[in-house]
Parts: sequence; C-alpha cells; structure tokens
Amino acid sequence: MTSPLAMRRFALAFGAGFALTYVTARVEGLALFTLYPAQGIVLLGMHRSRDVADPVLDFLAPEMYWYGWTATAAVGALAIGLIAAAAPARWFRWLRPEWVWVAPVLAMIACAYLTIPWFRQ
Repeated sequence: MTSPLAMRRFALAFGAGFALTYVTARVEGLALFTLYPAQGIVLLGMHRSRDVADPVLDFLAPEMYWYGWTATAAVGALAIGLIAAAAPARWFRWLRPEWVWVAPVLAMIACAYLTIPWFRQ
C-alpha cells in the first residue's frame, strides 16, 4: 500500500507537471495523436491536413490537436508524479505545498500568450 505522503507528493507533482508538460507539448508540437472529428480519423503524431492527404482536406477537415496535447501532458505528468512518489522524502523538504499553484499559473499565462496569434488573424 502506498503511504499518504507518497500519494500527496504524486498528486502535487502530477498537477504541476501536467501544467508545465502541456505548455511544452503545445510549444514544441508534441501531440500523441491528431484528430479529424468530422471524419472520425485519428492519426498518431501531429499532422497537418495538407501533409496527410489531398490539400483540399485542409478546408474540409480541420485537424484538432488539443486531445493529443492533453494526452502528451498526461503521460508526462504521470512520469513526473511516479518519480516524485518514489523519490525519498528528504528530496522534498525544501518544496512547500503552498507553492504548487505557481506552475499552473505560469502555464496559464504561457497558454494565453500562445493564443495571441489566433486573435490577430
């Protein structure tokens, strides 16, 4: 059975890791898969419509990356959380749980900054 302290470290590390990994996935284009919702097509990796099929597909089937970015962030955060849960408690003495909100706030600011080009079109 896992100790409550390890579960707490996992939860805090997962939350902060998810936020930071999501921004990294968004900036670097690291989507586990690309979804074409109108056609029900899922492709592994990040693809542009015109790269996969006919160039007209870009107009008919816009690609959706959000699910792929979220899956990438979940896998990365799971790894970060498991490492934090398995690490010795002495590694985390300097880390205060009150500061765990800093990572999501920074990630939200980064995501807002990354959406600015969409509003300029």
